[in-house]
Amino acid sequence: SFMTSRMRSLSYLDMSYNLLRHDGADVQCRWAKSLRELDLSSNQLTDAVFECLPVNVQKLSLQNNQITSVPSGVAELQSLTELNLASNRLADLPGCGAFPSLELLNVEMNSILTPSADFFQSCPRVRELRGGHNPFKCSCELQAFVRLERRSGGKLSGWPAAYTCEYPEELRGTQLRDFHLSELACNTLLLLVTALLLTLVLVAAVAFLCIYLDVPWYARMTWQWTQTKRRARQRRPEERESVLRFHAFVSYSERDSVWVKNELIPNLEKGEGCVQLCQHERNFIPGKSIVENIIDCIEKSYKSIFVLSPNFVQSEWCHYELYFAHHKLFSENSDSLILILLEPIPQYLIPARYHKLKALMAKRTYLEWPKERSKRALFWANLRAAVSINLP
Repeated sequence: SFMTSRMRSLSYLDMSYNLLRHDGADVQCRWAKSLRELDLSSNQLTDAVFECLPVNVQKLSLQNNQITSVPSGVAELQSLTELNLASNRLADLPGCGAFPSLELLNVEMNSILTPSADFFQSCPRVRELRGGHNPFKCSCELQAFVRLERRSGGKLSGWPAAYTCEYPEELRGTQLRDFHLSELACNTLLLLVTALLLTLVLVAAVAFLCIYLDVPWYARMTWQWTQTKRRARQRRPEERESVLRFHAFVSYSERDSVWVKNELIPNLEKGEGCVQLCQHERNFIPGKSIVENIIDCIEKSYKSIFVLSPNFVQSEWCHYELYFAHHKLFSENSDSLILILLEPIPQYLIPARYHKLKALMAKRTYLEWPKERSKRALFWANLRAAVSINLP
C-alpha cells in the first residue's frame, strides 16, 4: 500500500493472482487517496486485510482468498458500494456496520450453511445479494432466509437456480424455493413435549441406569482393568528389558502441565507401590538434544503415557514423542502405549500428520479422565495396573 501513497491520480489497481499476505502486525497502511477500485482477488489474504484498505475505495474485490469473517470494529469504508467476497471461507453473511453505502455484495461459493435472515435489515442500501452456490443446510433455520427472499423484491441474484440444498443428503440438489417444512416440524417446544410424553417410561429407565448407576461407564472401565491385568500375568519376566529405569514416560502438552503435575504425578509416584515416571522437566539430560532425550526416555521406560487433548495435537514435540513411541511399538512388537484422553478431541481438530494418532485411537483402548470424583479411584487403579512392573 505504501508504494501507492504518492500516486495522486491512481484510481484503479489490480493486484490479483499474487501471493499477497497481511497479518496486521505493526503495518502502516498508506493507500493513494484517489484509489476508487481495488482488485485483491486470488491471493492469500485473511480477515486482517480489512485493517488495511483504502478509505475511499468504492469497488473492492477480495475473491478467492482465505477470509472467514469481516471483523467487528474495523474502520468504516464510507464510499464502498460493491464488495466481492466470493470463493472464501465465510460461514455467514457479513454485516454492513463498516460499509454503510454498500449496494452489491457477492458471497458466492463460500461455506455458508444457514445465512442470517436479518441481513437486509442491517444492510438497507443493498440492492443485490449474490449468495448462490453455497452448501446450504436445509433446516428450520433456513426457512427464515427463504421467506426473506420473498420479501426482498428480487434482490437475491441467481434465485432460484443457484440456491440449492447441500445438506441433509436426502435433500441435496433441491432448490430452496421448493424446500418446505411444516410449522409443527419446526416448533421445537411442541415436538419436545410430545416426545417426552410418548417416551416418559423409557427415558426414566435409561436416565436411572446412566445417571445414577453409571452402568456403561463402569462396565467399560472394568473390562479395561481386566484386560490390563490379563496381559500383565501373561508377560514373562525374561521378556522385560534389563535396562528399564522408569515405569513410564509421560508425554503431554505444556498447556496440560497443571493436570500432570497436580494429578498424574502425585497419584502415581506417591503412596504404596509408587511408580517412577520419566518427565522431561526433571529427567532430560542437559547437553543432549531434545530428540535424543525423548528416545532415551522412551527406551528406558516400560510404558509410554500420552495425555491426549486438543492441546496435544497442536504440539510439535508431542508429535515427535508419539512417532518414536509408535516406532518402538512395531520394532519391538511390544504393547507399550497408554493413551489417556484428558479432553475430547474432535476428529476435525486432528491434523493430517497425526494419522498414527487417529489409527491408535480407532484401534486401541484408551483411559478417559472422569470428571466425577467418585470414578477416579478406578481410573488410577487401571493406570497403575497398566504400568505395573518390577524394575531392575
